[in-house]
Amino acid sequence: MCDTFYMRRPDGATSFFAKNSDRDPNEPQYMLFVPAGSGSTPKTYVEMPSHEVKHDVWLSKPSWMWGAEMGVNGCGVCIGNEATFNKVRVDKTGVLGMDHLRAALELASTAKEALEIIVENTERFGQGGNGGYENPLYYHNSYLIMDPREGYVLETVDRWYAYKKLDGNYNISNKLCLKDDFDGISPDLQGKVRDFERYFVNPIVSYFAGAYHRERRGRELMEREGFDLAGAINVLRDRQTSCVASMRNIGMVAGGLVSSQATASMIYDYDTGTIWYTEGPCSEIQLFKPIEFPWRDEATGRSGAAEPCGASGRRGAAEHQYPCSMADEDEGIKRWKHNNLLFRAVLKDYHSNVAQLRPVLAEYQNKLFDLANNMDGAELCHQAQALNTEYVRRALELVGEGPFKGGWQFRRYWRKQNRLLIQKEDDSELKELYLRYLQE
Repeated sequence: MCDTFYMRRPDGATSFFAKNSDRDPNEPQYMLFVPAGSGSTPKTYVEMPSHEVKHDVWLSKPSWMWGAEMGVNGCGVCIGNEATFNKVRVDKTGVLGMDHLRAALELASTAKEALEIIVENTERFGQGGNGGYENPLYYHNSYLIMDPREGYVLETVDRWYAYKKLDGNYNISNKLCLKDDFDGISPDLQGKVRDFERYFVNPIVSYFAGAYHRERRGRELMEREGFDLAGAINVLRDRQTSCVASMRNIGMVAGGLVSSQATASMIYDYDTGTIWYTEGPCSEIQLFKPIEFPWRDEATGRSGAAEPCGASGRRGAAEHQYPCSMADEDEGIKRWKHNNLLFRAVLKDYHSNVAQLRPVLAEYQNKLFDLANNMDGAELCHQAQALNTEYVRRALELVGEGPFKGGWQFRRYWRKQNRLLIQKEDDSELKELYLRYLQE
């Protein structure tokens, strides 16, 4: 389950793209940099044609698939996808929506071009396949697509589609949302389908996925919150219910009957061209770290300043330097696992530990805000990772060791997940930490 947000100021200026990626609890999701000019062959299950990557891309990528849950390219094109559950059968061997998303980011110079690429590939290759890591999950996909000038919602069911150009704040969750307000629709549905959502959606599955509640809550928050970075982060951290584990929380945590949670979160700030990412589960307790594109804008002097691509449709033509170790997938998975360790330790007494961590989290988040205002490029990335390491260490000291608290279903669920986590870990140092903080 997921929630994706298109945030614009009242004057129409673009502000933020934001998304929580909700997936299986033991699935690592890390940030990966893909440079322009590299070769790319889209395939998790079904192969699409190879291409040369047109733009630098930052991806928040589940470890096992080719595609990505969310990302931004050097033209400021952002895309996030959502699983939707509909009346039409899902192809068990199709192209993942995450593969369609990554391919569009690697090739598109504008949001509209990204929409057209996804539509063309969906019509040609279809969609489907198992999108789950440990638990099988088959679904269709909707997408929120934006660039510095405009945004779109694109909803796809099998090889059909409908889309809408956005004129203000908008969010999508795990359901279709376009009714009779679409601006475009599959040619063979024209004159036949007046309400796209009603025609296709499975309302029962969508309801129990919490999609209606999270969609409504997200729109309430965007009306209430300011248009600064802290406000965008608050939206992704929101836990409306008093429950730790609820499908109705935007900041979703698994447990009991809830098998999905926010395993990674990402925000793109269009004013500064800075990406803020958690690379770890539970946005309520993770730091949002800054990274940028590895090139400098000549006009502003900033790395990755958000401006539309030029006539050539390319940005970042200078030699690439990979920021930090972000090109190393093994290091990305390791970073996620250490952030996951903190989350699992917090779970032992969630409410008490979150309250205890709140001032420490605020302290380090403010340090990261200051860092981003005074530093850029690879040094920003290095310093942000160092601060995150320091925060995790301090937070683990505060949380400490001890018994697991909570309802029996919650405890039973997480004991099982922790056993699986420990059994699969082959890094001896990390396994020792798991045993210290998670085993009872």
